[in-house]
Amino acid sequence: MPDKTLTNPELLGIHQLVVQYGHVKALRGVDLQVRQGELVALVGANGAGKSSLLMALSGLVPMQQGQIRFGGADITHWPTHRRVQGGLVQVAEGRAILKTLSVEDNLRLGGYHQPSGTDLQEIYQRFPILKKRSRQLAGNLSGGEQQQLAIGRALLAKPRLLMLDEPSMGLAPRIIQEIFAIVHDLHQQGMTLLLVEQNVRQALKLADQAYVLETGVITLQGAAQELMHHPGVLAAYLGG
Repeated sequence: MPDKTLTNPELLGIHQLVVQYGHVKALRGVDLQVRQGELVALVGANGAGKSSLLMALSGLVPMQQGQIRFGGADITHWPTHRRVQGGLVQVAEGRAILKTLSVEDNLRLGGYHQPSGTDLQEIYQRFPILKKRSRQLAGNLSGGEQQQLAIGRALLAKPRLLMLDEPSMGLAPRIIQEIFAIVHDLHQQGMTLLLVEQNVRQALKLADQAYVLETGVITLQGAAQELMHHPGVLAAYLGG
C-alpha cells in the first residue's frame, strides 16, 4: 500500500495553535497535519487539551495564536457555520444529540445546509437501528444508538474531514467495539478522519498517523503502528 504521507495532499494543517482560558493555556503552540484519506489519531490523558483542539478547529472556542488551513484555504477566522459548510464536521464529545426531538429530526438537522431533499436512506442503510427507531425520541436511545445517531447526523453534513471527539466514552466494551468498527469502515471507504480518543490502544490500531498531546503540547508524532511500540507510549498509556 502506498505511503499516504508521501502521496496524499494535505487537507488540514494547524500551525502554532494556542488556546487559553484565563491564565491557563490549554494548547501551547500545536502543529498538526491531516492528509486526504488519512485517519489521524490524537491521543492523550484526560485534560491534555484534545477537546480544546477540536473546539478550536470548529470555531467554538477562540484562538489566541496560530493558523488553520483546510483544503488549501486559511480558515483561521471563519465562523463555525462556514467551516461546517466547507466540510469540517465534528461529532462532539458526549454525542450532543437533541433528546426531545425524534431520531429523524436529529438527522435532518445534520444536513440542514445541504440541498433540500437530502436523502436519509444511505444513513439508514448504514445504521439500520436508526431507521427502526426513526420516529422515537432520540433521548430514548441507548448510548451506542445515540453515538450512531451523532455519527449519522454528521455524515449528512457531507464532511470532507470528520472529527470524532471521544466516541467510545461512556459505552460498554461490546458497544465500543461496534463504534470502532464503524470508524474503521468509514476510513476504508475513503473518508478522512481526525479521531480524538482516550482509548489509546484502539485509536492507534485504527490510525495511519498519530499525535500524542500532553498538557497542551505535542510530545510525540509519527506512524501509528510505530507509536504503539514507542517506550514512552507503552509506559504511559498501554501498560507496558
